[in-house]
Amino acid sequence: MLSLPFVYSNEVWTGIEYQVASHLMFMGENEKALEIVRACRNRYDGKIRNPFDEYECGHWYARAMSGYGMIQGMTGLRYDAVSQELIVNSHQGDFTAFISTATGFGNAGIKNGKPFVTPVFGEITVKKYVLN
Repeated sequence: MLSLPFVYSNEVWTGIEYQVASHLMFMGENEKALEIVRACRNRYDGKIRNPFDEYECGHWYARAMSGYGMIQGMTGLRYDAVSQELIVNSHQGDFTAFISTATGFGNAGIKNGKPFVTPVFGEITVKKYVLN
């Protein structure tokens, strides 16, 4: 018998679950990914756990922010600040998603078959749109 039990064996690590979900999305396995996300969100439904604090190694731990990877995984939306290019998955059809950069945040996506960025705060300079 171990003198010290495995210290993290009873913790929930949503950050790792979200990372797996985002990678499944990149592989086109959206239903499997969303099954993981639903299980995570069901644990933090406000009845037992706080829906705004995915407790892991202390309150408001950063690993759960890996959930932002699912925006890119689901939409293919990403911004290259060096080349100032917005890359969008054109197979998605029309959609709007959240985008956040070092200089601003807002909405981006495809509307009527054309990519767009609408900053809500700050600036998001796009010199070129790339459709995948």
